Amino acid sequence: MTRKPVPGANTTLKYGLVETDLGWIGVAGGPAGLVAVTHPLASPGDVELELQRFNRQVRMERDDGAFEDVLGQVVRHFRGERVEFRVELDPTLGTPFQREVWRALRSLPYGSTASYGWVARQVGRPKGPRAVGQAVGRNPWPIIVPCHRVLAGDGTLGGFGGGLALKRALLKLEGVGAVKDR
Repeated sequence: MTRKPVPGANTTLKYGLVETDLGWIGVAGGPAGLVAVTHPLASPGDVELELQRFNRQVRMERDDGAFEDVLGQVVRHFRGERVEFRVELDPTLGTPFQREVWRALRSLPYGSTASYGWVARQVGRPKGPRAVGQAVGRNPWPIIVPCHRVLAGDGTLGGFGGGLALKRALLKLEGVGAVKDR
């Protein structure tokens, strides 16, 4: 994750971890809301390193209890349940354009996909699919803000920070049929 550090470098962020069938996932947050979600990783140590890389300038403190609700939602999602993630996201992250893109992504229903062009039209930038792709790539809350549901204009997977195998697995989990490879 190469993303902007969390505002308020003097604060302590809490984080929690949970194991899913696809690997360990971490979430981190502060007073303003959730600031990061990792992709599934091989071990709790890998997740902690990823969260620390994202939040280099802040102190991290593990507190699974602080994230019991969101971690439970993540587990249910990875069991194949339709989950509408109800969690406060830190509104200070990202540029205004990125926040618009992330809001549009949250409107994508479970089990559906859209193209980068569709997202660009939703945010009033019909000629901006590449800019949308960059904003999607900087999404600090994968799974919760479902960037895995965005495909290239030709229907292929496009890119994904967690790798195309994970993107394919997430779509399959949601019942999305075969997606073309490039």
